[in-house]
Parts: sequence; structure tokens; C-alpha cells
Amino acid sequence: MSRFSLLLLLTAPLLGCAAASSAQRTEAPPTATATSTTGITSRAELDALTIPALPDWVDKYAGPNEEERRFFNISHLMERFQLARVQAVELQNHYRDLLRSQPAPAPVEAFNTALERVRRGELESRLQPEALGKARFIVVFDMDETLISQYYPAQVGEACHDLAIPQKEGVRYVKLVPGWQQAFERIQALGGAIVLFSANVDAPTLELLANWKLGGVPLTEHPAIAGILTNSYLVLQEKSEGVSDPKKGNPVREPSKDLRVFDETLRRVIIVDDNPTRLFQMRNARIFKKFEAESFCTTSDPALRRAFEHALPTVVQELEDSVRDMDARGVPFAEAYLPYTSLGQVTVQFLVDSGLDRARAIEYVRRNPKVVDPRY
Repeated sequence: MSRFSLLLLLTAPLLGCAAASSAQRTEAPPTATATSTTGITSRAELDALTIPALPDWVDKYAGPNEEERRFFNISHLMERFQLARVQAVELQNHYRDLLRSQPAPAPVEAFNTALERVRRGELESRLQPEALGKARFIVVFDMDETLISQYYPAQVGEACHDLAIPQKEGVRYVKLVPGWQQAFERIQALGGAIVLFSANVDAPTLELLANWKLGGVPLTEHPAIAGILTNSYLVLQEKSEGVSDPKKGNPVREPSKDLRVFDETLRRVIIVDDNPTRLFQMRNARIFKKFEAESFCTTSDPALRRAFEHALPTVVQELEDSVRDMDARGVPFAEAYLPYTSLGQVTVQFLVDSGLDRARAIEYVRRNPKVVDPRY
């Protein structure tokens, strides 16, 4: 069996029943012309697969290299080249890696090389499709200011850090959020999978994770980590994607984390993140108070320190409660966890304000998930 065929078999569980037609399309033998499935031949074809660039004044990360700002229409990649979503997003990552290399290939050549890589099953994200497919649920963790704090004054870092990573100039100090190890271990014990997703670029992210260890094993190599994604895996989405009427679409204008990469159905996955502006599936998003090492390490307020220490354990308690509900009622994990998500908490508070106690409000949302708004 080829590596590509193996990848298709492994990615099938990620697509889920709601994406059965997509999975079928991926596994079917190519029927289109050679140029439509094996690559592109012109800059015009590349541009046709690309979401038009945002103007510089709205893109705070805009730089001189226009190609590094290219976002692909992921649905178009999936349809034209018969790819699973994870492969299409990986293609965008490989394309950007190639354009950052020296010497950089021409854009058309870079695209075709990236396509060849994903067809060979090369997942730089270290995603483990088989593990994700078998997991009872998936927790995606943002890194900066959720699991870690690494940009704080050196004088604070010297006295308060968990990791000290040597740099060409000085040391990079990193403070880990309290309770991270217990959270990782508990998620594993409950049958869940863990993915790390940073909006930072590759090199500093992977360097940090190589120095961060669980049970003596770097997180870049630890079997508990079912994927590591960075900046190039963020996506945009045109309003026409997934709908027949663009007026009913869901345009994504800020480079964001797409949870369908891990579960196409969104029935088993949530994300824990401090930054809602990089998310768009808010019924699956648990917004986390920013973890700031300077505040945590220097505060003399015991209430504030205790709040930081209890933040991640509280999320674990929510996961445990939701797994119990999932098992008791036989519902998808994301539905059981819904009351704790960004949109779910709005509805819970709405019910509490009407006179229900919090426990009854949570139960009401679980029994009546349609009362939660589909989006903001």
C-alpha cells in the first residue's frame, strides 16, 4: 500500500458521517484531467485557488513577501485535487515553507511541490489521524497566553520560569500554566486526544516544545500529543464556501484556527484559547483568561494568584463533567460540552439571569442545544 493510500485510510475517521461524500471523493480514483488533479501550470491557476489578499491597512502582519500572505480557498483545494481537509491545510503550510526557503522556488513550482508532499503523506504538523479518529474527544490547546507565557520582562523571568531556552542573545524564559501536566494526563485517562495549535511561526514554537517535557519526553516526540500546528495552518474562508447563497455564508477575515482539520463534523472537538479573534467555531471554543507570567509571578494578591492556579483545573473539571454527560446520554462530546463554550456560556448566563441556578441552566442547554446561537 502506498503512503498516500495509507494517509487516506487514516484520515477517513476525521471526516465523520457528515462528510461522507467528501471522504468518498477522496478515496475514489482520479477522473479529471491531469492538470486538474496532479498540479497547476500557470500563475492564473494559482490565483484562482487563492482567496484575494486583504489590504495592508487591515492586515497587521502584512510583510514585503506577498506570497507568504497567500491563503488558499481550502474547499477549492479539496474539490479540485481530491484532498481531505487536513491535506489541503497541510498543502498551504508546505507552500509557505517552500516560499521561505533559500533559494525560493517560483510560486507555481512551490505549489506543485507542496501538492506532491501531501500526496506522499508528509504531515509536518505531526498530526496523528488514526489517534484523532479513535479518540473519544479532542482538545485543541492554544499555546501563547493559554498554556504558556514567554514574553515578559527578563528580570521577572530569571526569578520565575519553568523553561530557560538559550538564544543567540540571552535566554528565553517560559512559564507554564499551573496544572498543565495534570490536565494532559487526565485528558489521556478520559480517552481524549491533545493537539497544540500556536499562531506563532515554526522555529520558536518547535524549539520551545522540544525543551518542554512530559515524563521526560519532549512534547515534539510525546505520543500524548496528536498534532502540532503553527502559523501557516491558520485559514481564511470566503463567504461562498459551503453554502449555495453567499449571503448566508460565514466569511473568515482574520487568519483563524479551523477545528474541522481535526474533526470534520465538529462533534468531538473543542479548543481552549485566550484569543477569540482567531476562532470562528464559537460553539466549540472555550475562551480562557490570558495567562500572563508577569501578573502571576509578581502579584501579592492571593485571590488573583489562586484564580490563575485554578483556571486550567476548572477546564479539566468541565471536561470530566462533559464526558460523564456524553456517556450517560449517548450524545457527542461537543454537545455535552456546549454549556462551557463561548456561545454556550452566553445562553447559560441568559438562563441564570432568568432565575435558574447554574447547574439547572447547564442541564437545560444540554437538553436543548438549539437554544444556543449558531454564531455571533
